[in-house]
Amino acid sequence: MKEEIVNLDNCAREPIHIPGAIQPHGVLLVLEELDLKVVQVSENIHDFVDATPEQCEAEGLRAFLDAEQIGRLQRAFAISDPREGNPVQLQLSSKKNGLLLDGVVHRHDGFCVLELEPNAPPNTHYFRDFYKTVSAATNRLQIAAKLSEVLEAAAEELRTICGFDRVMIYRFSASGEGEVVAESKVEGAEPYLGLWYPASDIPEQARRLYLLTPIRVIPEVPYTPVQLVPVINPVSQRPTDLSYTSLRSVSPIHCEYLVNMGVSASMSVSIVREGKLWGLVSCHHFSPRFIPFETRNACLFLGQVLSGEITRREVEAEAAFSAQAIGLEAKLLELMAASPNPLLGLVTGSPNLLDLIPCGGAAVVTGDKFQAVGITPSLEDTRALVRSLREAHVPATFTTRSIRNHYDASRDVLETASGVIALKVKTDPESYVLFFRPEVAQTVHWGGDPTKPAMMSDDGFRLSPRKSFAVWKEKVEGTSAPWSANEIRVADELRKLIIAVTAKRNLVA
Repeated sequence: MKEEIVNLDNCAREPIHIPGAIQPHGVLLVLEELDLKVVQVSENIHDFVDATPEQCEAEGLRAFLDAEQIGRLQRAFAISDPREGNPVQLQLSSKKNGLLLDGVVHRHDGFCVLELEPNAPPNTHYFRDFYKTVSAATNRLQIAAKLSEVLEAAAEELRTICGFDRVMIYRFSASGEGEVVAESKVEGAEPYLGLWYPASDIPEQARRLYLLTPIRVIPEVPYTPVQLVPVINPVSQRPTDLSYTSLRSVSPIHCEYLVNMGVSASMSVSIVREGKLWGLVSCHHFSPRFIPFETRNACLFLGQVLSGEITRREVEAEAAFSAQAIGLEAKLLELMAASPNPLLGLVTGSPNLLDLIPCGGAAVVTGDKFQAVGITPSLEDTRALVRSLREAHVPATFTTRSIRNHYDASRDVLETASGVIALKVKTDPESYVLFFRPEVAQTVHWGGDPTKPAMMSDDGFRLSPRKSFAVWKEKVEGTSAPWSANEIRVADELRKLIIAVTAKRNLVA
């Protein structure tokens, strides 16, 4: 047999938005937009509304709904925005067996989609207490002093509301990996707090779906997927896009992943900041667990509050950093004006460059002059670095957290300057302002083997979820802590100010 090269693209290309099947705890119908004619229906519909797929095809919605309810459906579809998925909720009941159903409708890709699940009977006292619980949880998030306390409170409050055995707050890094930054769990459960998970665990197409459907539930793992009838949409002649559905059957790789973790039910709530996926609330239960609509809505609401609080706290922190930077830049410009060599004034006075941007060391190289503060590479190594950057024609504001990707750096350089911000501020003599961050000699605790080993299947090699969730340790070498967007912006502002000051001084001279 020809050996096949296996890489993470196999997993990343999985068409998870068109599985042709749903989870078995509900029923799904695909309808034409104009007349709500049934195009596809999940083959388990008889279990919910006492009608067969054949009856639905022949009679349409009249097979299990009366005229008044069909009218309500038409009005619900009318206010659903097909550009956003925009689900609309309503309650229906089967005219044959009287079963009360929770319904969600949305329009997408030229079709109307109806999802139905059994309704959990309301309890007045329960929902009154439930409202108090959600209100108290919201208040706790809003008054928490620090972002870490917000995340911890969110994990605890969401576990109180939904009753899962474990609730984790999972944050994505800029490079795609994720870290468990908060956790609430039952006593005796293995702690996952602080574990990192490779970017391949949640590939790009999965992240897109987390943005489109901000809450997802899997009441029982494993399960047997329920096929749509017919599997191929007879109108579009292609699989129906189920991106916006909550019943969509999930990837079998993801189900296997959960089984390997000992998880029998899960729920996720997306954490979104400025239209981008910041992270996830990931909920696990060690036995099957169905979460009714009202509880899901409460969790979704709290997830939205959490997203807002994260955004607010991070924006406030960024604003405080910017305000401090403005004041420091003004003082640095004063020191430049008072120094015989303006550029050297950036590192010889107080404050200096180390106060502006958090780093291990900083240096100014202007012609044959060199002045440093903090821990930096040697004069010889710094000049070699500048020469390499110049020959590579890097941008005037250049940033990296791994200089070895751009320069054949020695071990000494990596230890002190794996991360670099290089500002070209003058041409004659050629002058640079440099910020250095040391190598992060940290141990990352991976939640399993980040290499995701391949396994043999009947049709060849495939990527498989990791079989062991023991902590793996991976040494991060030649890489610094990342430079934030705010830090890079402040550095670029400094470069422009230096150029303006030195140009003005040359004119006066």
